[in-house]
Amino acid sequence: MTPRLLLLTLLMLPVWANAQPNFRSNTPNDTLVSPKLLPENRVQLRIYAPKASDVTVSGDFPSGFPNQKLTKEPTGVWSLVLGPLSPNVYTYDFTVDGVKTFDPKNPKFKESQNGISNIFELAGKDTDYLAVKNVPHGRVESVWYPSSSLGITRRMHVYTPPGYATLKEKLPVLYLLHGGGDNDASWTTVGKANFILDNLLAEGKIRPMVVVMPAGHVPGTALAMGAGPEQDPFAKDLLTDIIPFVEKNYSVSSQREHRALAGLSMGGIQTMNIALWNPEKFSYVLPLSTGYFPPVLSELEAKYAQVLKNPQINNWKLFWIAMGGDKDIAYQNNKNTMALFDKYGIKYRYTEVPGGHTYLAWRNNLYQFAPLLFQQ
Repeated sequence: MTPRLLLLTLLMLPVWANAQPNFRSNTPNDTLVSPKLLPENRVQLRIYAPKASDVTVSGDFPSGFPNQKLTKEPTGVWSLVLGPLSPNVYTYDFTVDGVKTFDPKNPKFKESQNGISNIFELAGKDTDYLAVKNVPHGRVESVWYPSSSLGITRRMHVYTPPGYATLKEKLPVLYLLHGGGDNDASWTTVGKANFILDNLLAEGKIRPMVVVMPAGHVPGTALAMGAGPEQDPFAKDLLTDIIPFVEKNYSVSSQREHRALAGLSMGGIQTMNIALWNPEKFSYVLPLSTGYFPPVLSELEAKYAQVLKNPQINNWKLFWIAMGGDKDIAYQNNKNTMALFDKYGIKYRYTEVPGGHTYLAWRNNLYQFAPLLFQQ
């Protein structure tokens, strides 16, 4: 080696040394599995938090609210075994020393207005309708559109059925609204709407349709639970911006006979506020797990009796009201709302499914009502 080459080699040694990776000690987190499926439909949730003093988990699994405590193992891993559980898709959130914490070992999640929650799935006969199967699959797009009514650009998700690009006929549209706290991605992350529709299409049980899932929360406003569209700017956004955007950019029909509006909880209130005040724009109206609060019912009857008397409401092909059983937190409000509809002669169909005020019920609702749409 020449003196010059030796000098360059010596000068480069610190650089090589600094380029070496910083090796660390192995921890239990390296091989941790969460969630872990156990026999008899039990599920173990685990998180590595050696310095934590309190870890809990909440979710829509049985006894998941307000929370359950995890037990700390000597290794610093906290764990809890749930179940046995009925086959379904469940959401959960860890809280570590008072801070909501995502399970870093589980990449499956539900997106919502204020963050993300983890998801785990137990497959079974009762959830076959939402399983990912070897069938033709539609496409879910994240779409940005200008909202002139709100003065901002907003996001929505749009499902187009398999073969959409080659279809010659204009398709009907279902506008599918989420509930309070969720967002426009919720119906396809935890709601599994696209897989439910794919499976129904493969079985020949529904017509091909476009499904539009907008963001129901409007910046700077509270939950939309009042009477009438004037109390919720989203209503104007849907009618003046979203629907025209969809009809311009997608191969869909603009006829009322080919337009459906459905929504859960807050989205159910929005569904009723938009459809009752604009009955000529829709033919299928489907509020889920919802109902006006007593003061709002009084306001509705005192100020908007003429809205309830509009005969076009009874021209809808389907007014379908669903609840998640008597454990649904909106159960009494719904009963009161249906009593008001009865008083004004508004016709509707009513159904209950188990699941309370969660997607355990709402996924089932979509599976039940989708075959009823656009068949006539």
